[in-house]
Amino acid sequence: MEPEVLAFRDVTKRYPLAAGAEVEALRGVSLDVPAGRAVALIGRSGSGKSTFLHLAAGIDAPTRGAVRLMGRDLGQLSDRERTLARRDGVGLVFQFFHLLPHLTVLDNVLVPALIGGGDLAALRARAGALLARVGLSGRLAQPAQQLSGGEMQRVALCRALLRRPRLLLADEPTGNLDEATGQVVMELLLGLAREEGSALVYVTHSRELAALADETWRLHSGLLERA
Repeated sequence: MEPEVLAFRDVTKRYPLAAGAEVEALRGVSLDVPAGRAVALIGRSGSGKSTFLHLAAGIDAPTRGAVRLMGRDLGQLSDRERTLARRDGVGLVFQFFHLLPHLTVLDNVLVPALIGGGDLAALRARAGALLARVGLSGRLAQPAQQLSGGEMQRVALCRALLRRPRLLLADEPTGNLDEATGQVVMELLLGLAREEGSALVYVTHSRELAALADETWRLHSGLLERA
């Protein structure tokens, strides 16, 4: 049986404070996210949402418990192995688009290929196909700085999907957009993830956008509960 794309098993994450004190950002969190499933995370600022995403991406390691990506325990990997697992298996989407403004739309999508290598011709074709799917096929040679916010986030979605990641992680992907544009971008993200068969975990403050997911979970003081 194929493993869950992402699995948290009784995960606790503590951070040190001054004078030997600690804060628990996550406490005993368990969650399975299979392929093709979309999970929304809600919760107030400081509830542990960013910590969850950092652990899921292998940017950080848990204090206790296990985070598994495609069956591999990220906490048992070296820093380099975690970096490679993230490069090859995880697509990241942020609130602020992190595009390179003077590069073209196409080249911004190709940045992961330029950094991580691969068959550039095949990835260029893949980038063009993704941009066509989000309605930007006519903008490939345009500098990213000339796009609207919603168009920039569409480019960022294509960049995240370029290497066919099994897991997509999105941190407030519509937080820098107006409500109507955010709805369109969120529906695009969900549609693309389902077409690609990727698992998707996204953080949002919007209950309306959270309701678009297959399931919604709430983080409160580091504890995870079904919303």
